[in-house]
Formats: sequence, structure tokens, C-alpha cells
Amino acid sequence: MAVSGSANPQEHWSGRAAFILAAVGSAVGLGNLVRFPYVAGETGGGAFVLFYLVCILFIGLPVLCAELMIGRRGGGSAVAAIARLSKSEGKSGIWTIVGWLGMISTFLILTFYSVLAGWVLHFVLLSIGDLAGAIGENGLGAISSPAFEAMSKDDISSQLGELLTQPVRMIIMHGIFIIVTIAIVMRGIKGGIEVAAKVLMPIFFILLLALTVSSLINGDAGAGFAFLFQPDFEKFGAALSDGSILLDAIGQAFFSLSLGSAMMITYGLYLSREDQIPGAARAVAFADTSVALIAGLAIFPIVFAAGLNEAAGFSLLFNSLPLAFHQLPFGGIFAIAFFIMTLFAALTSSIALLEVTVAIADGDVDVDPAKRDRRRVQGAIVIGLIAFGIGVANALSQVSGVETFFNTWHPLDFIPLFEGLVLLDLIDQLTANILLPLGGFLTAIFAGWVVSGSAAREELNFNSERTFKIWRFLCRWVCPLFVGLVLVYAAIIAPMLG
Repeated sequence: MAVSGSANPQEHWSGRAAFILAAVGSAVGLGNLVRFPYVAGETGGGAFVLFYLVCILFIGLPVLCAELMIGRRGGGSAVAAIARLSKSEGKSGIWTIVGWLGMISTFLILTFYSVLAGWVLHFVLLSIGDLAGAIGENGLGAISSPAFEAMSKDDISSQLGELLTQPVRMIIMHGIFIIVTIAIVMRGIKGGIEVAAKVLMPIFFILLLALTVSSLINGDAGAGFAFLFQPDFEKFGAALSDGSILLDAIGQAFFSLSLGSAMMITYGLYLSREDQIPGAARAVAFADTSVALIAGLAIFPIVFAAGLNEAAGFSLLFNSLPLAFHQLPFGGIFAIAFFIMTLFAALTSSIALLEVTVAIADGDVDVDPAKRDRRRVQGAIVIGLIAFGIGVANALSQVSGVETFFNTWHPLDFIPLFEGLVLLDLIDQLTANILLPLGGFLTAIFAGWVVSGSAAREELNFNSERTFKIWRFLCRWVCPLFVGLVLVYAAIIAPMLG
């Protein structure tokens, strides 16, 4: 008989809204705010967005439902849940590798994600200090002034470069961020993670909407809309012909929902029996996709209005946007709001990253709650400190202007995929191109082929048998095929083409 999560004594989310806020917070991170809008614009605009939505519907949603099902059905932790389900179905315990892969992936991501979040914290403090200095010198009227008014454009665009020459400051910012993450996770689901999500995510949404309205009014709204939504079939066709769209669209759809990392399996552990998994999954997918698209409208109109390069990634976040705020009335206020919003997005993601490993440390549902609480506190502190230590090495690998062991060390230089990569970049590539897609591939196989139809049907409780059969077909055939193609393309074909 299949195991049922109905007797799971673990803490639960207080309700569906709390779960959705926490799950969206785990999914919305630094990559969502800058990578997806840029990739959409550069890979066909509206044509890419439509293709991406298809990927969300037929790949992202089925796997999201599967991960939530696995977590709630099994209970305990991602590893324990998979072990229990495997045993109940009479299958080998080797399937726990799915949970271990997710745990390893999330832990490794946390070790460098917190370093990048530390950079965001640096820019929050820089923006606040800049506006406070302007007010101190010119009075409250300075609030209406552009950001970084006393700096030249060269000085503004060199701020990240200057930070990279200050390893001690990078480590301090990284340490502060890790400490806050540990403090929240060690307080548990309702007292820590849920409270943080209920406070941080509404503020995040308010700031995002306010910045979007301001960007559309003060920036080049037409250029922003065209970049994101106007179909460019020439770009789309080029990406389709060389296969890169497979990596961009399917990979983004899959990973933007935090799939393949055991994060959603872990958050599914705390879903009560009253919460309907399909509806909750749809809400999370809709909110996550909406944030990515709205973020593009918050960023690109002001970037285009300022005549700046819409370059992807952290060049946009730390170079282009500060320059755009430098040319915007009330730019100091908008700079502070934007970097605080980005910091909140990073924090809700880091909480989920740490929770996956801590849940394994305290996930024995057979022990009494007091002992499990002590394990959670101990696990959060120990695992968080280890992540901090590895993060120090990651931070040192990014130092410029002075030679350190870590910024000259290329651990896997003999593998083409990782050739020339220092530690932080290596972990980024390893998790994004190998561990996460492999975990996602195995999760889809496990949900579609190992978990019995009767167990999945009972847990998911779709409103029709036809919908259940569609989900099962997608999990068994479509998701493994396309996620497997992403893995092969990222790990083998892309390095050969590059």
C-alpha cells in the first residue's frame, strides 16, 4: 500500500496563501529579475514569450505538481519522502539519489548565491548613503535629484569593479546575508519562513509595481514593450535552428519554478491535506511568470530611455541600472527601492535553498517536536556556517586587482564545460548545466514511473480523470524527453559549439 502523508506530524503552512507566497519567493530571485526579460527580448520577444508559456504549461507545471506530490505524500524531508515512496511501491532505495542531488545542488547554489546577494546588499547601502549624503548637503529637496549625482558616469559604472577589489567587504556582506538567512530558517515554517514570506513578498510586489509604473512613465515604454513582446521571428528562427532556444526557454521555464532542486519537494512537505496541489501549482507558476514579465517592464524602459546597453545579467543589474537611475528624477529613491526589492527577492530564495538541507537534518517525523526543533536550530547554524565558509572561497575567486589562490585556481580545467572557470563560476555552471537538469529529469521519471497511478491520483486529486491522464503522460514521456535534451545540450552540445 502506498504511503500517505495524512498522518504527517510535521509543521504545515497556515494556509494556501502562505504557501504560495513562500513558494513564489523561493522561485523569484536574481535570475528572474534580469535574465528572463533579457533572454525574451534577445530571442524573439513575443514569439519567445509564447514558446516559454507553452513550456511552462506542458513541462513546468507537471513537474511542479509532481514535486509537491512527492513531498506531501512522503513527508520528513526530500530524501526521506522519496525513500518512503520507493519502499511503499516496492522499488529500490537508489531513488533517494533524487533527493540527495537536490540537496547538494541547493547547498552549492547557496554558497555562491549569498555572495551575489552580498553585492546587492552593498548597492543597497551605497544607494542609501548616496541619498543621505545628498540630503545632508542640499536639504530635503535632494530627494528629487537623480541617483549618484555627485559621481561621474565612469565612477558609477565602476562601482562593482571597486567592490571586487575589496575582499573583506565582500565577505562581510556575504556573512550578513547568511546570518539573516540562518536566523529565519532556524525559527521553522510558521515562525520563520512563513513570517518572512508574508512580510517580504508583499513589499516586494508593491515595490515592483511602483517601479514599473515609474519606468513606463519616465522611460521609453514603447521600446520596452517592443523588446519584450513584439514578435521577432527572425531572432526566434535563428535560436530555433541552432537549438539554443531549447536551453533558453525550456531551461528557464523549468528552473524559474525552482524545479529539479528539491526545493518544491521540501515546500510540499508542509502542505496540509486541505490544500489542492494542482491549484496551488498553477498559482505559483502564474505569479512567477508574471513577476518575470513585469520586471522587464520595470527595467528596460528606463534602460532604453537612458540610451544604455541592455546587456544581460549582473552587468545590467550593477552597471546599466545605476547609470539609468543617475539620469532619472527622484533617481535616488528609485535606486534604493530597486535594490531593496532585489535584496528581498534574493533573501526569499536563499531561505528556500537553506531549508532543503535543514529539512534533511531535522526531517525525522518519528521524533518528538521539541527534539526536531533543536535539530532544526543546530542544522541551520551548522549548515549555514559551512555554506558561509565555502562562500568565502567563492568571494575570493571573484577578487580583482590582487592575486589570490582562489582567483587563479581552475578546479576542473581539464573538462571542456568547466575550462577556465574559477570556483564561483564553476559551481554556477555545475549546478545550472548538470545537477539541476539531472535532478529534474530523475524527478519526472520517479513521479511518472515509480509512484503508482493510484497514489498519484489520490494525492493530486485532479478534478477529472482525463486531466490526471494528461499529467501522467506528460510526466512519463514529455518532461523526461525535453529536460533530458536540455541536459545533453547544456553539458555536451553547447561546449562543443562554443
